[in-house]
Amino acid sequence: MKTLKTIGQFLAVNIKELLTYIAAAAGGGAFGIIFAIAITRTASGDEPASYGTIGTILAIVFTVAVLIFSQSLGGQSDFYVTVSMNRARIPYLIGRYVLVIIDILASLGVIWLVNFLERKVIGPAVSLSGEVENIVSVKPEVIVVITFVLPLVTIFCTAMYVIFERKFFWALWGIYMVCALGIPRIGSAMRNHPDSIPAKIGEAFARLGNIGVGPWLIIGAVATVILLIADIMLYKKMEVKL
Repeated sequence: MKTLKTIGQFLAVNIKELLTYIAAAAGGGAFGIIFAIAITRTASGDEPASYGTIGTILAIVFTVAVLIFSQSLGGQSDFYVTVSMNRARIPYLIGRYVLVIIDILASLGVIWLVNFLERKVIGPAVSLSGEVENIVSVKPEVIVVITFVLPLVTIFCTAMYVIFERKFFWALWGIYMVCALGIPRIGSAMRNHPDSIPAKIGEAFARLGNIGVGPWLIIGAVATVILLIADIMLYKKMEVKL
């Protein structure tokens, strides 16, 4: 009952968080669509340029970045309040996990909508060749793994922020900038310069997404167990810094 009560409190207090993640997915998608249209219309070459679903990529990048940043920063204050009020840490951990799963599912719905619009509406209308290249083609098993593993990653990031404070924040910022600047370049290279190093990197990630249901479920199960054990151990020992 304590765990259910904690989940209910999280849902009541953190509705704004849910809307923030939805806005991040929509904003990233809109920015990526504008970027993809500009690339398609200005691309030079012997053949007409096709449209690449960069909007979907940036919707994912923006969502993950905002999710990890906000959970790291907001999770720290929530953890301090929980411990200072002498509430159990494990129910808090479970409640936060369920809440982030809900946030991720809502964001995935927006990302799917962005991808649908790019593939069926915007892409065909903009593409000079009439073709749309769906750069991100995620299978159901990958979505399942992301849905259950990513919340544990964000909870782990919260613990790292509590322990290392601003040092961890700047490390996250560096990773975010690499992804935000590098992923669109990889998508463009895959379409226009398939022999380049960025294109090869993109192909490697594409092959990773097609390894099959069994390997992905095994990866997800192993990652879940490792992160769950790490999170429980960290949250049991973390101290409140006032």
